[in-house]
Amino acid sequence: MTLDEERPGGVGGTAPVGGSPVTSDPVPGPRPVRPHPLAVRARTAWSDNARALAVAAVGTIALRVITEWVGLVSQFGVNFPHEVAKRPSLLSQVWGHWDAGYYLSIAQYGYAGRVVGPGQAAHGIAFAPMYPWGIRAVHWVTPLNWTASAELLSAGALFVALTALHRLASSFGGDDMGGASVMLLLAFPTAFFLLAPYPESLALAFVAVALVCARRERWMLAGLCAAGATLTKYFLVVLAVALCVSVIGTWMRDPARREGDRRAAVLWTRLGEVAGPTVAVLVAWMVFQQVHLGNALAFAQAQSAQWHRHVGAPWTLAYRTGSDLVHWRFLDTSTASVTELFDTVTVLLLAGAAVYAYRRLSRSTGVLLGLALCIVTFQTYLQSVTREVLVFAPLFVVLGAWTVKRRWLERLLLALFIPCGYFLIQRYVTGAFAG
Repeated sequence: MTLDEERPGGVGGTAPVGGSPVTSDPVPGPRPVRPHPLAVRARTAWSDNARALAVAAVGTIALRVITEWVGLVSQFGVNFPHEVAKRPSLLSQVWGHWDAGYYLSIAQYGYAGRVVGPGQAAHGIAFAPMYPWGIRAVHWVTPLNWTASAELLSAGALFVALTALHRLASSFGGDDMGGASVMLLLAFPTAFFLLAPYPESLALAFVAVALVCARRERWMLAGLCAAGATLTKYFLVVLAVALCVSVIGTWMRDPARREGDRRAAVLWTRLGEVAGPTVAVLVAWMVFQQVHLGNALAFAQAQSAQWHRHVGAPWTLAYRTGSDLVHWRFLDTSTASVTELFDTVTVLLLAGAAVYAYRRLSRSTGVLLGLALCIVTFQTYLQSVTREVLVFAPLFVVLGAWTVKRRWLERLLLALFIPCGYFLIQRYVTGAFAG
């Protein structure tokens, strides 16, 4: 028998009074460190969005490099490296054409009042204020010139837009569909406007984020994004209508909706959250126009007076466009000649996407694309359709859905989109594009 076996308490034990063993209190260990809730949310957000963020970063950089190369070659030929070496500002100035001048003027000098001041653009009120405000903010915090500030804003907005578009498409069909949607957006013939001094990328970001928030039932944030989209492009007021459809659809699927007045109050509260911000900013902007210009609807009248945008029946537009195409009148002018052909094809694509989205994706996305179709067809002639559809994120979700399991269709669309994009960039930077 060993010494330890002879002791009543075993190893290291003692012989207490009364023969009862005595145990020492356990030494308390260190408390586990709980991560901060914000750190947990940040890690969760990163894991949920890592792929979308990577796709957005690569897509934004790739589009910038490719379109910059094509634009410089189109304007300066093979000597563009020497021109850029002498004037590095050409990297941004190559895109400062057409409507870009209006946005840069508004950012620098504000909207013209009853009297047009130095540097101000007459009829500038036709352009919504959010993008010029953003340009001014970027210019204030960076050493960049006005054009470069606008392009930096567009690049940042495009990154957000691609991330949200990937998330939106993935919520319908998985990551493969999200990647296909992003790729087809970047290959779209007018995708270069997403990085030019134009508000398309900012508007697309607002639309895509609003729809993602609606899918997650974050109604107030969706409503704020709809208000931002409306102040970026006036016609995006239709986004608030689509969000209201989403609210009603969610409420109709709720089995507890028949509980009476309380459930009805919830519905009206949600409708107010998604539509209220848009109504508020529109009213505020009309008040500004009444005070500044003496006309609360000056933005609509400027579109009609300067750009000849008039409301018309869709059959009138169809007859005029069909006649132009049949008799080849769309080739009569050197500027904007073939854009009518591009716009016609885009209208047909938008119509098919609206039907598909309503039947296969969700009613709200179908309604949004249907309202977009009304915007471009209830006019006297087609104008800027191929550019304006860039802001309607569901269109590219539908393209992703069509091609995600049909690689032949994806290759076909890319084979059509990429040469058309090269053609339109060349016309844009050389002053032969309008639309």
